[in-house]
Amino acid sequence: MIRVFSSYITRKDMDLVLSRMVEDAVGPGDFNSRFAKAIKDQFGFEYAVALRSPYTAMQRAFKICGLGQGSKVAISALAPSWHLAAVEDAGYVPIVLDVEEETLHPSKEAIESANPSTVLLFDALGKMPPSSLLQSLGFPIIEDISQVSGNIAESTSSNTFAYFAVWGLENDSPIATGGGALLCARGKRDGQILRSMEESLPSELRMTDYNAALGVSQLKSVSQMVERRKAIQEILSRQLARTRHAGLKIAESEATPIYAFPVFAEGSSKEIIEYAKKHGVQAELAFSSSPAIMGDDAAACFPVARSIALRCVLFPMHHRLSNQQVDQIGKIVATLP
Repeated sequence: MIRVFSSYITRKDMDLVLSRMVEDAVGPGDFNSRFAKAIKDQFGFEYAVALRSPYTAMQRAFKICGLGQGSKVAISALAPSWHLAAVEDAGYVPIVLDVEEETLHPSKEAIESANPSTVLLFDALGKMPPSSLLQSLGFPIIEDISQVSGNIAESTSSNTFAYFAVWGLENDSPIATGGGALLCARGKRDGQILRSMEESLPSELRMTDYNAALGVSQLKSVSQMVERRKAIQEILSRQLARTRHAGLKIAESEATPIYAFPVFAEGSSKEIIEYAKKHGVQAELAFSSSPAIMGDDAAACFPVARSIALRCVLFPMHHRLSNQQVDQIGKIVATLP
């Protein structure tokens, strides 16, 4: 079975991890700092902190944004369920918003109407928010860039308020660290805030050197990973064009997202998933844990997000796929029921 996501950890990656085991360096140490610095330099961040999990990174972002107890936080109806949990666990009130079909993000008008203390943006399928949205909101922004992959260097905000990016490195991330996340800032002011926060950060909240060593190793092949994924995306897009189903809409000004390969079903998404499984390929709903699917009143409150969540099926597009596997996936995509 060809799985949608793969940890694709090489022997070379593991050699670096084993070196930390031999040295008995389990907790955060030199590799934690090396990984954060490499991310900062390679992707143009002012500062980055390597943390134990995306949830931890989100909680720290809330804290440094200075939100008061009971503050309202706007989130996307397509966001993963842990976003909702992070907001509620921090003592804030989540305001779940529907999204626009073209951008996969809530509209500026919807966010402003909700009047939140901050907005938690989720770059679903690697679709970054429009620059006009990032630059016009009058409150702090926390952006989850975990699915942006190769376009992370382009994710930025000139908002005069605080802007922080959370980059999850879980099993579906192109850079697989076996768990963990980065909390990043692009502006000098926000970078200084992160630097000050890190000085008093408990070691239990930092990414372990095991995970950081994996990140350091995999960063060396990011450019090759991006190019391979783009090549696979082009092949699968041509095959999908032969069907009645749709792919992800990408504007001319947008970079091509390379998170996974999404198919927007015109018929039954369940039938597509079963068809792929029958032919040895895993496919899964992209937003199965989102409020758009799980909420009792989702159909009425989030009609656009719910439609997207029910129709969007992900196929494998990771860079470890062989040419033979890509051909196999392409044949399935081209003949989808």
